[in-house]
Amino acid sequence: MEAVKLSLNLQNCEIPAGCANFGELVSYMEEQQIPQDEVITRIIIDGSDVSSERELELATEPLSEFEIVEFYSARTLDLARQSMQDATELLPALQADLPNVATELRGGNIQDGLLMFDKCLEIISHYVSLVNAIDGIYRRIDPSFRLLPSADAATDENETDFDVDSLNPNPDNELKTFASIENLRQKLMSVEQAQANGDSLLLADLIEFEILPIVGIWNNELPVLNGRVQRENAKA
Repeated sequence: MEAVKLSLNLQNCEIPAGCANFGELVSYMEEQQIPQDEVITRIIIDGSDVSSERELELATEPLSEFEIVEFYSARTLDLARQSMQDATELLPALQADLPNVATELRGGNIQDGLLMFDKCLEIISHYVSLVNAIDGIYRRIDPSFRLLPSADAATDENETDFDVDSLNPNPDNELKTFASIENLRQKLMSVEQAQANGDSLLLADLIEFEILPIVGIWNNELPVLNGRVQRENAKA
């Protein structure tokens, strides 16, 4: 049987001896082939994309079952930069959509309102994951990553200098985005309860008066976060 053809970013790779199944191959690529500052962004097997769920299903599948396995990777910093750029379009749209969801629910259009809200929740979940990821990446690079801009000494349109004394951990010194994400978890528990109880009017109130203000915070502070991500990428 012909050997499996393996590539990383279109460059051919050798499969090491002892690598018998797909799960072992993924581990080998992550640990030995892909640089530490990169992550796998896509896997294609015999012309078909492999989802995260499918990757788990294939973990014990022998490599002899495949003909061509392609891995693609990208720098974590580049992914964060692009995701923040995408957020500059998604968050304003989200802030505009949430009041419409509340209106639909109050008007009795429950099914339409819930479908709209599901799409909003997808964006919310994506942005929360993004903020958590960039916080973990960039705060190691720059301890001031979370800090509020000071009121003076602006360095560009979105950013300002920091007082070194304010580097001590203190939520009062930080952008509200980070605390709002913690707060969001509690709000979403109330949202889930309202949905479980079929209380569309309470759900509408929670969306408009609890979730929407949090998204407003994200939108207000997005230029600062995006600016910091872009600058750190420019340095790297």
